[in-house]
Amino acid sequence: MQARRLSRRAVVAGAMAGIAAGTMLAPAGAQDFSGKPITIVVPFGPGTVNDIIARLLAQDMTGTLGQSVIVENRAGATGNIATDYVAKSRPDGHTLLIASTSLLLNQVTGNATADLTKDFVPVAFSGSTFYSTFVPNEFPVKTVAELVELARQQPGKLNYAGYVGGVPQFLGEMLNRAAKINTVMVPYKSTTDALVDLMANRIQIWFTPVASGVPVQSGKQARMIAVTGDTRARVLPDIPTFKEAGYPEMTVDVAYFLLAAKGTAQPLVDKLSGAIDKALQNPKIKEALLPQGVEEKRGTPSEVASYLAAEMRRWGDIIKLSAPATGK
Repeated sequence: MQARRLSRRAVVAGAMAGIAAGTMLAPAGAQDFSGKPITIVVPFGPGTVNDIIARLLAQDMTGTLGQSVIVENRAGATGNIATDYVAKSRPDGHTLLIASTSLLLNQVTGNATADLTKDFVPVAFSGSTFYSTFVPNEFPVKTVAELVELARQQPGKLNYAGYVGGVPQFLGEMLNRAAKINTVMVPYKSTTDALVDLMANRIQIWFTPVASGVPVQSGKQARMIAVTGDTRARVLPDIPTFKEAGYPEMTVDVAYFLLAAKGTAQPLVDKLSGAIDKALQNPKIKEALLPQGVEEKRGTPSEVASYLAAEMRRWGDIIKLSAPATGK
């Protein structure tokens, strides 16, 4: 896993060098910021998708806004450390949180200490990704239909990897309900451990973000059978969606979005949003995000607010139905 992270960093470093070469600082006097650095706070460690997006944005935004934009990792407590830090920061536009669906799940499962809708103002989207679904190479399954058929023949016998309150847990339960099967979650603290057990056929189903799944698929360590997107992933055009397999209920994307502390002036929010949107249209950033499995997702602050409200309702409903279905 460490080598994989390093390779991601190498891709990002090359892209950032290209971005820097193509940007010039705008006059500081033309901005309404104080001149001190703007910090994008990442709730997870270096090399994660949130971190990669933040570093690419920071480089381009520095040129657009005319002052330094830096990245700070504040990992821990399933993202709550960073979330609380930004929520309590001065609402002056200088501290941003790059959030994602995992923080939204903290909210709807009651595990959040700050409220994403009450303690923040939305700024912009910064991309999205899908989840991929794997089975072991030696497993007699190559499609979702074959997986469902086998699970129906062996109710309660197939296991999937997850962790309590995380997207993989709910994906497994969603598939159970949609397909009327009964697979069982085995909790894991580490994605690495789950992959090891998948390769050894100790678990039979592994849900993981596309960014993590690409090297597993290319290295033929396991077999990817579907992604959760409404469309196929750009980086994996040969892998079908669950929707194509007849399970539109399994359509899930993980959105990335930036938030500022509640009370941040709207003109500052708008300038930040514009700078982020400009960065996402930079061809070098698009090229760097593609191998990470990041799909294009842009939007205004009001569109982010609407998305958060809709996703809160959707995931709230999913969690209410989170007891695994029993296959017949």
